[in-house]
Amino acid sequence: VLVLAAVYLLVHRLGLPDWVLYGAGALLLAGLPIMLIAGIEERRRARARTSGLTMPTPGGLAPWVSWRRALIGGGLAFAGLGVLAAGYTAMRLLGIGPVGTLVASGVLEEREPLILADFENRSPDSTLGQSLTEAFRVDLSQSPTLRLVDPQTVADALRRMERPAAATLSPSLAREIAERQGVKAVVAGQIDPVGRGYVLSASLLGAADGRLLAAVRESADDQDALLPAIDRLSKKLRERIGESLTTIRANSALEQVTTGSLEALQKYTAALRLEENDRVEEAIPLLEEAVALDSGFAMAWRKLAVVLGNTQRSGTRQAAAATQAYRHRDRLPALERGLAIGYYHHFVDGDPAKVIAAYRAVLAIDPDNLVALNNLSIPLMDRRRYVEAESLASRASRLGRGTSFFLNTISAQVAQGQLVEAQETADRYSASAPGSPYSEGLQSLMARVRRDLPTAERMLRQAREHQGESRFVRAFATRGLAGIAEQQGKIAEARRLLRGLLSQLDSEKAARDYLDVAASLVILDARYGSDRAAAPGFLAAVLTRYPLASLEPLDRPYLSLASAFALAGKADEAKRLYREFEAVVPEGMRRLRRERHAARGDIAEAEARHADALEAYGAWLAEDGSCGICGSYELGMNHDRLGHADSAIAAFQRVAGTPTIEAARILESYTVAPSLKRLGELHEARGDRRQAADNYNRFVDLWKNADPELQPAVREVRARLAQLAREPGG
Repeated sequence: VLVLAAVYLLVHRLGLPDWVLYGAGALLLAGLPIMLIAGIEERRRARARTSGLTMPTPGGLAPWVSWRRALIGGGLAFAGLGVLAAGYTAMRLLGIGPVGTLVASGVLEEREPLILADFENRSPDSTLGQSLTEAFRVDLSQSPTLRLVDPQTVADALRRMERPAAATLSPSLAREIAERQGVKAVVAGQIDPVGRGYVLSASLLGAADGRLLAAVRESADDQDALLPAIDRLSKKLRERIGESLTTIRANSALEQVTTGSLEALQKYTAALRLEENDRVEEAIPLLEEAVALDSGFAMAWRKLAVVLGNTQRSGTRQAAAATQAYRHRDRLPALERGLAIGYYHHFVDGDPAKVIAAYRAVLAIDPDNLVALNNLSIPLMDRRRYVEAESLASRASRLGRGTSFFLNTISAQVAQGQLVEAQETADRYSASAPGSPYSEGLQSLMARVRRDLPTAERMLRQAREHQGESRFVRAFATRGLAGIAEQQGKIAEARRLLRGLLSQLDSEKAARDYLDVAASLVILDARYGSDRAAAPGFLAAVLTRYPLASLEPLDRPYLSLASAFALAGKADEAKRLYREFEAVVPEGMRRLRRERHAARGDIAEAEARHADALEAYGAWLAEDGSCGICGSYELGMNHDRLGHADSAIAAFQRVAGTPTIEAARILESYTVAPSLKRLGELHEARGDRRQAADNYNRFVDLWKNADPELQPAVREVRARLAQLAREPGG
């Protein structure tokens, strides 16, 4: 037993093949009768020596058997086994003969990218092919030796080949894509029914010529045995490619890190295919069905949280899904476990240090992990570490085609003032995903950064027309169009767009978004001097139609409503909503809501507490590195009211300069025009006519087609420009 235990330890510590353990067991079994015979003979000889009697000479092998000879023979047998094991391992690692690995023989490189083709399914169950392909992908992804090409990259290649992105990826099609992408080999699989059972096979094929590089096979007695069989099949292929047996054995069984329910796996796989083809909202119900079938399916919980977050659906459901993934994280492979931990600390716990640590741990396992590269860039952006954030997100965007990879790369580049590089990144995304509505969305954001508002408007209208059935895209485009209209002083058009969106949301019973847009309407009217007396009644009516209590706490738009009530002159109601926000939303999730500082500042302004407003808006500016300038306009206004001209100018100049992506999306609509006008006035008061004229001209150009109600401000600034021109040196 001790010998077997020692051999077992060596096999697992040194990564020796399993047959070494079996061979040791066979040698011990073979040596057992020899040891028994040796024991009998040694006792017979001992009795003869002590009694002085002469014993008859036994026949057969007995005279040749002794403890010494048995031990020497056993030692030589185990030495021979050791020589065989050493020779096998050396041949494997050096790529010699049939046992040499593909990496060792130079056929493949370490971390070689491979394309996984869809399993060829010859069984009557049409869903098995995709489900087992995904299970195989999960198991192969645990390997530190190989790297599977991201499915989104494959989908993009199919689009460029004018094939449907959802086309079945046969081995021949996978090889064609591999050649185009410069990938050396593809992994192909096959499922064949045999009676009640199945035979599973996998092969590694050269992309250029289809040459068979490696082939492995496994069997399953029935459907319940398919996942364990896939697990064994994957491990055999990983061993043949060149992964250490130590790391292969260290991986958990596939059933433990995914699900024991084949039906749940099928739902999960179908959801992934929808997500890969930008049909994200359709993936949500399938993921919900998957976790209903297996409540411990952590991988499906994590994906559900991500999809809910990306579509800005229920924050409560997103947090619940992320929490479930975190709770069941022990049922995930090490890499997926790190992703679940990072996501939980980002979107639920609100702890950036733990987020950064989790994603760095994932990258230590897989330096090319797309999710970790991308998600690590987000807290780094918040900390204004734009160079490192760009490096990570840019790497992700070159390895895969996730929309967020490109958006985060662009955000980091714009934050550094690299507008040319940012536009190149946006163009690269558009080329890789020509049919995606997100392509038009990214191009519209870049146009807004350049303050090319006609182009931004055109792109958003195209996005809304192409993807009108998507509530997320429609709302994003409509609110963007309203913001562009407001930025140009076209308040009536902005109001019309928001009211139209409000009506659509009402028809869809989208309570959270309805209340948020209603708050935006009140804020819009309050900014431009509309009758504030009607605002409280309007807000009361929408809250009667959709009471906050009818929504989950995390889905209630407390902060936008608090700001709306504050700007409408109802500071008491705004404070009540803010206190309720603090009472019902967990602390970690409150930390994620940087706009809480905006609501605090709006309440302080409504009560003429300008020092408190400065503190709140300053906290917004300090915390939100991704935005970079959030709170600057409000800081400028309050410094101006307090007579702090230098501070006001500095704040307004941040607004008037090149915006970040986030600022272009949410702030430009209401901050640029008044900042330019006030900068002109402050510079004129200081006698800096050049700066005054520059800001005045930019203001006039922006609002030249503003609503009639706003034209007096434009005429006033034109008169100031004329006066400056008449002055000596003008």
